[in-house]
Amino acid sequence: MLGAMAQVLQTFGPAAWENCRVEWSETGPVLEPVSEPFSGYLIPGFVDVHIHGGFGVDFMSATREDLDHWLIRLRAAGYEALLPTTVTASPEAVLAAVERLPDDPMIQGFHLEGPFISPKFPGAQPPEFILDPPLAPGPWDAVLDHPHLRYITLAPERPHALELILRLQRRGVVVSMGHTDATFEEARRGFEFGATHTTHTYNAMRGLHHREAGTVGYALVNPALNTELIYDRIHVCPDAARVLINAKPIEALIGISDATMVAGTPPNRRATMWGLDVTVGRGEVRLVENNALAGSAVTLDEVFRNLATDFGPQIAVYACCLNPRRILGMVGAPRVWLELDRDFRLVRRREIAP
Repeated sequence: MLGAMAQVLQTFGPAAWENCRVEWSETGPVLEPVSEPFSGYLIPGFVDVHIHGGFGVDFMSATREDLDHWLIRLRAAGYEALLPTTVTASPEAVLAAVERLPDDPMIQGFHLEGPFISPKFPGAQPPEFILDPPLAPGPWDAVLDHPHLRYITLAPERPHALELILRLQRRGVVVSMGHTDATFEEARRGFEFGATHTTHTYNAMRGLHHREAGTVGYALVNPALNTELIYDRIHVCPDAARVLINAKPIEALIGISDATMVAGTPPNRRATMWGLDVTVGRGEVRLVENNALAGSAVTLDEVFRNLATDFGPQIAVYACCLNPRRILGMVGAPRVWLELDRDFRLVRRREIAP
C-alpha cells in the first residue's frame, strides 16, 4: 500500500484528496485524511482503444495461447480493458482474428482499422488491401455487422464513406477519422454524419495548412470531436501535443498506445510485421522501405507516464483511464485500481471482485 496519496482521480470527476491514506474494501478504495508526506497516486486502470499487439504477439496472427499471454502481460502493465485492433486485411483474415479472441473481461470488443482508408496515408497498413467502403451487400457485412465491433477507423472522404458512417453510428459503433486525406470540409461532413473521433491525431492524416486547414485543423477547432493521441514523444512531439491539449476540452483527449507486436521486446533489431520489414529502435518501430513510423513500441502505461510528466496527472488520468471508459460505456466504479509512485510507475494493481 502506498500510504499517503497526493491526488486521487476517480471515474466521476477530478476529485482530489491531499494527504490521504487509502484502505481497501470489497467495493473499492476508501480514503482517510492523514498528515503524512506525499508518496504516490491512486488511479483507475488503463483502457486502450487502439492496440495491435505487444510482447511478441500480433492480434491478427496470434493463437489463443498467444493472446492469453498478451493479456497477462497487459494486466501486469496496469490495463483494465482494451480493444484489440486489426490492420488492413481481407474480411476473412479479420474474422479469423476476431474468432480467436478469448472470453476475457479485459476485451471490450475490437477496433477495425482499415481497409476503408486513403491510399495516400496508409502508414504501415498493407496497401494491397485498401479499398473503398462497400455500397452493396458483400463479404465485409460479416465484419461490419459483427456484434463485437466497437470502433472503426476510416477515411470520410472516400466514396460511400458517409453512408457507412451512418450505418455504423446508428448501432453504436464509434467511428473515427484516420488514415485520411480529408479536407476541413470533408472532415466536418464526416462529423455531421456521425464520426466522433480522430485516429492517432496528427499522424496519417492531412495536416494543418494556412490555406486549407485539413483534418488536423478540424480536429483542433471542434470541441465535440474526440482526439486520439499516441504520446510516446515520437509520433507527436511535446509542443504539438501541447497545441492539441490546449485546444481541446479535457474530456476529448484519448490516450492510445497503437502498440504493435514489438512493444515490450528488445530494441536494435529487424522484424517482419504485417508482411512488412521493420526496424525496432528504442521506443519506436519504422518501415525499412521508407523509415516511416509503423505503429508504436510502447504500451499505455508509458503513454500515461509521458503525459503525466509533461502535462500533469489530471490530463493523463482523463486521457488514459476516464475518457476511454466513457467512450466504451464502462459504467460504474473501476474494477481495476493502480497504485503509482511519485514518478508515475506502477507499484501495485488491485482488482475489485464484480
